[in-house]
Amino acid sequence: ISYTKYMQVLEPYFNEMDGKYSYLRNQARTILQQEDNLSEIVQLVGKESLSEDQKVIMEVAKLIREDFLAQNAFTDYDYTCPLPKTVGMLRVIIQFYDLCQKAIADSPADAKLTYAHIKTALGPIIQKVVDTKYVNPKAKQEEINAKYAVICEEMDKEFQALTDGI
Repeated sequence: ISYTKYMQVLEPYFNEMDGKYSYLRNQARTILQQEDNLSEIVQLVGKESLSEDQKVIMEVAKLIREDFLAQNAFTDYDYTCPLPKTVGMLRVIIQFYDLCQKAIADSPADAKLTYAHIKTALGPIIQKVVDTKYVNPKAKQEEINAKYAVICEEMDKEFQALTDGI
């Protein structure tokens, strides 16, 4: 996992821009580190051997790597990523992770929720999480924040409906 020696120096700046930045960044790093630890198990015995919470880690780490960290300099939406967009994307991804973990942990033993069930039931929401990278970086900060807030609200409602239906 890569790192910067300047994070402690820069942290006050980022936290001034958004108070949850450090939490979101740390969560993303933790998820990626956990994925790295689980990768060896997956290579040896397959993804099916993982617990449901570990499957969430693997899937969300993939979202972080492929949709958050990977950039395409030749596209209008991805050649640059201003801080509001960065924080918004992270907020959506980490909220998705937290909601998945909570839904799985809180599901009753006789009707245990799986990541496969979440993926099937909430496919459109997962696609919205993926699509956060397509928000125009030239948009005003308020517009960017509003788009991500709407996705977060939708996620809350969809997860609530999913868990109420168990």
